Amino acid sequence: MKGFAGKSILAEVATLLLISCGVSEIGEFVKDENNGIWTGPTQGVSPVSRSITYVTAFDYPDGYDWFSDSEKGAVKCSLAVFADGRPILKVPVGDQYCVSSDPDMHRMIEGHLYTDFATDDETVIKKDGKPFLSFGGRESVDDMLVRKDTLYTLGHRRNGEGFAFRVNGRPVLERDTGYAFGRLTEDGDDMVFAFAEPINSAEGGQERYYCFMGGKVVQTALREDIRKVWDIIIHAGRIFYLASLTGVSEPVIVSESSIEALSLPFQTKVVTGQLFSVGNILGTEMILSSNTGLSSAIWLQNRILRNFDPGMTVASIWSGEGGVSCLLNGKSGISAVFRMGEYIPLPEGYACLGSSPIDMADGMLTVGLSSLTGARPLIWKDGDMEELDVNGYICTVSSVRPPM
Repeated sequence: MKGFAGKSILAEVATLLLISCGVSEIGEFVKDENNGIWTGPTQGVSPVSRSITYVTAFDYPDGYDWFSDSEKGAVKCSLAVFADGRPILKVPVGDQYCVSSDPDMHRMIEGHLYTDFATDDETVIKKDGKPFLSFGGRESVDDMLVRKDTLYTLGHRRNGEGFAFRVNGRPVLERDTGYAFGRLTEDGDDMVFAFAEPINSAEGGQERYYCFMGGKVVQTALREDIRKVWDIIIHAGRIFYLASLTGVSEPVIVSESSIEALSLPFQTKVVTGQLFSVGNILGTEMILSSNTGLSSAIWLQNRILRNFDPGMTVASIWSGEGGVSCLLNGKSGISAVFRMGEYIPLPEGYACLGSSPIDMADGMLTVGLSSLTGARPLIWKDGDMEELDVNGYICTVSSVRPPM
């Protein structure tokens, strides 16, 4: 399962880098005359028995200080894709190309680059830099899945409340109010997700919670003592939600008639939390507050796996059959990797500026580290590091095993 990112303390740094920019040339790439797309000699990597690790990064002209960004809005840049460290694709970025410099608005899926962009009146999705589909309305895509020739998107409106679940751009479920939890997953042959809608209440701020599964909307979290639901997940065919209940001091995970309380570290309170799958095991990650500040903790099967030191919060997490790994934020940026129970320090002066900079494949953990001083970014692989040949920062790391 691909990991997902928490709210990094460096999010504001990444936001400062969201500029409109154009194409910049790099040495051995060949220009596509129709689209302004650069393709490298290794595009279309041949199928192999092992997984291929893809890295996306924004690349600015050599010599430009992209971190301080003194020419904000006027400098050229492009979105580059690397496969196992080798360049395979580069697309121009900017409004005129309908490709955004927001790191949350692109993703690698099965070896292809998908981008989303909102014009004044429609949402445009491109595949490998070329038009794929568009639909009316300005949406921000929260999650996207591709199965065969079908594209599934879950997004929210940019100019107000509400969200939409679409299949190839066609709306399947739309709401004018409320929000989706932002996770689109598969349950057998179905696409499933959870969402919340506000209700009128004398207490104010009340919500109802639902799951879209089997092509139908199913109401969940029906208990009258619910104060807050932090997350909902469909795991092993069952609906689970992480909540706070009236009269219960600890957070609980509820599924059908089952309620499990999660023991909190001493003198801590929950700020927010999320659920995730580790194979057939349900995991929980929460950010906690105490008189010493914020910290994160992880639970597996409702038992605490690790309570991180004060000031250490999870920036991004990966979970799968092999266990749990995550990036940890310290007071001055990314400070360590927690890999299957082991702490591994990371070099100082680097951060994760993208939305999904961690993945594991074939037993190897890969992390994309971007410099806080404008130096070349680093690819960290189980302790070994190599520079990525871009003048910019890394956005995503993802792995895929090609079909044989």
